[in-house]
Order: sequence, then structure tokens, then C-alpha cells
Amino acid sequence: MAAALISDIKSRKIKNKITLTFITVGLLTNSIISGFNGLKNSLLGIVIPVILLILLYALRMLGAGDIKLLSALGAVFGVGAILKITAYSFIAGGIISLVLMAVRRNAKERFIYLCNYLKSVFLTMHVMPYTDFGSREDKGKFPFAYAVFCGGLIFIAVELISTSLKVI
Repeated sequence: MAAALISDIKSRKIKNKITLTFITVGLLTNSIISGFNGLKNSLLGIVIPVILLILLYALRMLGAGDIKLLSALGAVFGVGAILKITAYSFIAGGIISLVLMAVRRNAKERFIYLCNYLKSVFLTMHVMPYTDFGSREDKGKFPFAYAVFCGGLIFIAVELISTSLKVI
């Protein structure tokens, strides 16, 4: 997760070699440990983020690298875990967005931008990209890998705590 975050910060892209490495490791490890069920769990963990997030990608609200990163985590942790990691990531992303808007003092500007975007989509019945990922000047966005990194850490922490409580 840290390698993907660093890649996204530096180049605004999550490199395929990072995500493909983890997809391969996840598929192999889960297949070896749990056989066919492990392979199935990893494959579903890869596919579910794509299915859930393809609309956000089409609207240019989320990058392909972010979806690939979630798919890589799904390959490693499995389908049940990736649903939790995705939820934690979106909660973390919301919190990060609120903090950034407070620091940048642009909450009103962002809300107006969103309203104008939605109004335009509904009036023209044509879906347009929400943002240009290549533009670094847009103060209304941040690398979503921050949120996925936080979501992954939250998932790991929750799992460790719940496992520790079961032992006690």
C-alpha cells in the first residue's frame, strides 16, 4: 500500500508493476493456502472493486489506478475484506476531503462546482468527466491512494483488534 501511495504522490499514477505483483501474490498465496476456495475468494476480491467503482471511473471521479489498487488488495485479503477496505477508504476519503476543504477554505467553491456539474449532467443528459486528473492546479482533488492507504490500515487494525479480543 505504501509503494502505491508513493507512486501516486510522485507521478499521479499507481504503477501496474505494483498492483500486478500483489494480484499475483494474492492469487498464488490464497490458492496454496485454501485451494480452489482461496482462488475463488481472490478472484472475487479482484472483480468486486471494478464492478462497484466503474461508474466513478467513467465519471472521472476515481482513477483506474485506485481501482487496480483496491483489486490488488482484494486479491490478497479476499472478497469480504475488500468490501470493508473499500468502505473504510471512502470514509477516510470523506474525512480527508473535509480537512482539505477546511485548510484550503474552498468548501463553498467545491459545493458550487459539484452542483453545477450535476445540473449540467441532468440538463444535457450527457455525462462529462468530473475532473482532469492530469491537472495539478485543481485544488478540489487529492490522490485517492491516501484514502485507500488509510482504509487498508484501518482494516488491518480492526482485524488485529478483533482477533486479539477473541483470544482473550
